[in-house]
Order: sequence, then structure tokens, then C-alpha cells
Amino acid sequence: MRFTAVIHNAEGKILSQQFNATELALEGKSYIRHQIDGDLDDFYVSDGEVLSKSNAPSEGHIFNYATGSWDLDIDLARSLRWGAIKAARNAQERATFEWNGNVVQCDESSQVRIQAAVQAAIIDDSVADVWTFADNSTQTLNATELKAIAKALAEHVKACHERGRMLRAQINAATTLQELEAIVW
Repeated sequence: MRFTAVIHNAEGKILSQQFNATELALEGKSYIRHQIDGDLDDFYVSDGEVLSKSNAPSEGHIFNYATGSWDLDIDLARSLRWGAIKAARNAQERATFEWNGNVVQCDESSQVRIQAAVQAAIIDDSVADVWTFADNSTQTLNATELKAIAKALAEHVKACHERGRMLRAQINAATTLQELEAIVW
């Protein structure tokens, strides 16, 4: 006789579902006669029954098959929060900064341009370059001003990373999901 089987491990994690199964084909496997309509990861087996998992409270939770509940994996939650903070730090680092009342772009291409302009200014103190700011206004800058923009860029990047290190320390010290969720860029 053929039937549908839900194959699971000893913990109750569902491994697969086999349609048109036979006792012989399932020999040595833990299974129950049942059919799941939906994503297998949304269910588990406990005491011979297929049960639905509730939704995870956060991405930092893992399902505990022994208790049938979601447990916070603080290391995972910290890692996820750091990933979000790092992405925000990188976005701000490559956005804009202010110099002398002007908004200066500092995406990767702009940073390369700033570095090239500063190298030219170091080589030749008489260099003058027309600079386009984030609002598309232009201004002719001398070597001293070009060096000042580069210094402001360096300070901007440094400030982003100092804030990132401070938040990383807070993340590492956090012991609850609520503490982690309170840490924002």
C-alpha cells in the first residue's frame, strides 16, 4: 500500500516528504504518515504529530525542536545587528560630507577624484581645479583648498568608523533582543 510520508530526524526536524511511499522504501527512516501542504520548514514533528511552527520573533531566533518554541541565539542576533550597522556605516561613509559650507560627494569614484586632486596639489602648489559639489554648483579651488577637502573626507571616514566601533561594542555587550534592537546607526 502506498501513502505519503513525512520523514524527520530524532529532534523532529522535517527532512523531506515522500509521496507514493512504501514501508519497504522507508525502512530505517523516522517518518509518519502525513501530507504537508506548504513549506516543510514551517512544520515539525512532536509526539507523532506534525505541528506548525509559529513565526520566528526575529531573524536572531532559532527553532528549538525539543521545546517546540523559538529561542534567541544571541550570537546570531548580534551578528545580524552588526551586519545592519556595518551596512549603514558604509552607506554613510560613501554618501556626502560638508566642507566650507558645501556638500561634497564621497562615493568611491568621488574619493578617487579627491585623492587625485590632492596628489596634484602636493606636486604643484599652484594647481587650481574647478570642483563640482553635490548640488552641481562649481567652485575653483586652489591647492590648499583641495588638501582641506581631502582632510575633511578623512575626518568624515574616521568619524563613521569611530561610530561603528562604538556601536560594535554596544552590540557585543547586549544580552537581549530589545537591547540589540535599540542600537541603531
